Amino acid sequence: MRPLLAALVFGVMLQPLLAFASRPPSIHEFMLDNGLKLIVYEDHHAPLVHSHLWYRIGSNQEGPGQTGLSHALEHMLFNGSSKLCSGESDQILQHLGGSENATTLNDATLYFHTLPAHALGVSFEILADQMSTSHLSATQWGGEREVIKNERSESFENHPLRRALELPRRLALPASAAGNPVIGWRHDLDRLQIEDLKHWYGHWYAPNNAVLVVTGDVDAQQVKQLAERYFGPIARRPLPYSPAPLELPTPGERRITQYIPQQIPVLYMAFNVPSLKTQADPTIAPALELLSELLAGANSSLFKTRLAHQEGLVSGITVHYTAVSQGDELFSIRALPDLEKAGSMEAVKTRILALIDTLKTAPPRQQDLDRARVQITARRVFDQDELSNRALQLGEQEMAGLDWRSEQARLDTLKAITPQDVQRVVRTFLATDRLTTSYALPEEMPHE
Repeated sequence: MRPLLAALVFGVMLQPLLAFASRPPSIHEFMLDNGLKLIVYEDHHAPLVHSHLWYRIGSNQEGPGQTGLSHALEHMLFNGSSKLCSGESDQILQHLGGSENATTLNDATLYFHTLPAHALGVSFEILADQMSTSHLSATQWGGEREVIKNERSESFENHPLRRALELPRRLALPASAAGNPVIGWRHDLDRLQIEDLKHWYGHWYAPNNAVLVVTGDVDAQQVKQLAERYFGPIARRPLPYSPAPLELPTPGERRITQYIPQQIPVLYMAFNVPSLKTQADPTIAPALELLSELLAGANSSLFKTRLAHQEGLVSGITVHYTAVSQGDELFSIRALPDLEKAGSMEAVKTRILALIDTLKTAPPRQQDLDRARVQITARRVFDQDELSNRALQLGEQEMAGLDWRSEQARLDTLKAITPQDVQRVVRTFLATDRLTTSYALPEEMPHE
């Protein structure tokens, strides 16, 4: 294997960047000739850099029988390339005081490094080599497949709560691949062949399907030079057509009952809703974010006050909505019913729908909306203080097809949302013809 001496030598060129420690944070964007987008967030408060390489390929692009393919390929990319033996990239980065990892999402696959700023060139050489010359062998795939299957067993099949939510998500997103687990269904993992991984790699791992995000103690122009040095020689390639994962406007009410060993009763309700990318009106997604906070964000929220504290029908309740997404999303409610007090899962569901209906007849109070707005804004600002979170935020926006510059507009819209805007999204989207309900019960407890 050829050593990474070129990167090590070139990397020392970044050492003088410490001299810029007093400069305020700034964001720069570049586009290489081969289509690779580069986003650089300069922040000189600490001599560290986060290097994130995002590919616009995830579980949403996987067809029938292909589930888990993107995640499997992510695993395989650590098994060597033209310059690296299996596991060697991790050893190199650790020697430099850095680290590496990767994750697969619905919309993207991400490879990320954290390392001293002077070693950024090493990170780029590793990532560029993985992009262009990864070794994908049948022998290595046989062993990696078993690793992934064991990961699936531990993460889902032997985890009662996650298992309880896996099938309902598939049912709630019937029109696209978005409902499939990122790790894949076990029967698909058994069928995946190394040729499938090679085909996936050849089609999607291209510079014009990637975004490189760098945050930390760097100079944007020098980062651009490094990117051109290591990624510039990689040729762009034609990309397959990839439609956005859109759902049916009103799929109809759906239900499922599961009996799961060692599982406490769980009620899961999910409404099909738009994201920032698919909304027809710019107020919809921000209003749904505020609604999520109003219903179950704080201890004083509607669900927690009424269902948990006053009525004792649930021991816990959460509401989740992801606005940053390439396609349609779910507005989901997860409750842990107290069946001794509630009597049945159906009774808890009925009470939740009744509380939602109160917002259809009367909008939320302005003071409650303002409090929810402050809570969301504070979390978002706090998250941005961490450079790794900033890199994640910038990359997630790009993968969802949203320009990173739109963040301020998103905050401005959030500030302008009225109680009537929230009432409108409740009436439109929290309707039974958009609802999927799941009852997860212990095996010994029959469902009514």
